[in-house]
Amino acid sequence: MSMTDSYRRDLARLIDKEASLRSEMQRHESDAAKAGESARRQEASAIRASSVSSRNSYMNAAERDRKKALEASKKAADVSKKLGDNARDQANKRRSLEASEKSDRQAADRETARRQQKEKADRQIADRDAERRRQKEKEHARELARLSRPTVHYVHVPQPEPEKLRVLYLTANPGMDLRTDMEVRQVQQALRGAKFRDLVSVEQRPAATFQDLLDGLNDIRPHIVHFSGHAGDQAVLFDGGAIDAQSERLVGFDLLVKALDATDEPPRLLVLNACDTLEGASAILPAVPVVIAMSDAVLDIAAILFAQQFYAAVASGQSVGSAMKQARVQIEAALVDDEASELPQHISRDDTDIDQLILVRDPRA
Repeated sequence: MSMTDSYRRDLARLIDKEASLRSEMQRHESDAAKAGESARRQEASAIRASSVSSRNSYMNAAERDRKKALEASKKAADVSKKLGDNARDQANKRRSLEASEKSDRQAADRETARRQQKEKADRQIADRDAERRRQKEKEHARELARLSRPTVHYVHVPQPEPEKLRVLYLTANPGMDLRTDMEVRQVQQALRGAKFRDLVSVEQRPAATFQDLLDGLNDIRPHIVHFSGHAGDQAVLFDGGAIDAQSERLVGFDLLVKALDATDEPPRLLVLNACDTLEGASAILPAVPVVIAMSDAVLDIAAILFAQQFYAAVASGQSVGSAMKQARVQIEAALVDDEASELPQHISRDDTDIDQLILVRDPRA
């Protein structure tokens, strides 16, 4: 039996007990009233009695009735106290029942979400399997066609070198309270061990200003723009660029999207590895098809773990969707915190599927 059913059963028992107590109290109150009325009649008879013995007899009977009335009143008072305790117990039990029902609803919602996620994953696996079968069929048809053609000697022309994935890595820490340098170091270390490490180029701009973003768009033509630092209220905090004193500049998403769109080759991905950057980030989609952001405040270690595993997976030929999943698993494994692992989220245009978005491909494929 579930806790909810147990609370319902206990509450029903308390309600039944309340009805029984009210009936018992009515009975004691009725007995007290009857005994009191009888005592008054006996006292009246004593006053009218003509003899002393009769008067004493009536008075003794009146005294007995008064005692009965008092005892019945005490019993009624005891039952009234029990009714009060019962009412308190019912209130407590109702609160417990409401909390248990809410917990049951939340558990049902989580199970529904888990089932829907599994169904989506199963569909994606089936789609990938079907695509692989189609590719194999095409390859088989091409091989048959090749074998059926006469032998021709061709001059070998080497394939052009694959284009590197260019990452503009902006770090801004005006308050000197974030470990952004450690984040970049961990990302670079993870890339050194990645499968296609030679196909990824990371250009860091420490103490990044808004001008560094514009210059980086011109000089690097990045596929990914990554910002690591402080953010919130639909804005990111760049360094102010002052040399003689600490300074900062808050850049709203409305200005950020204009900057990202002011280039002939807009980035394919924007990563906002900063607190509370998910809300309002849809305003950036006109310039960048995919935005990865944080749905709440994020600890330094969680931000570092996310960036490290995300780029390690991307540089190994994984899709952006799989890279995000790996980063979340890494956060959960290191911090033992389901909520922290759910902070990295993404938004994308309707025509972009991050599970199909692969930024680094095997050059031999």
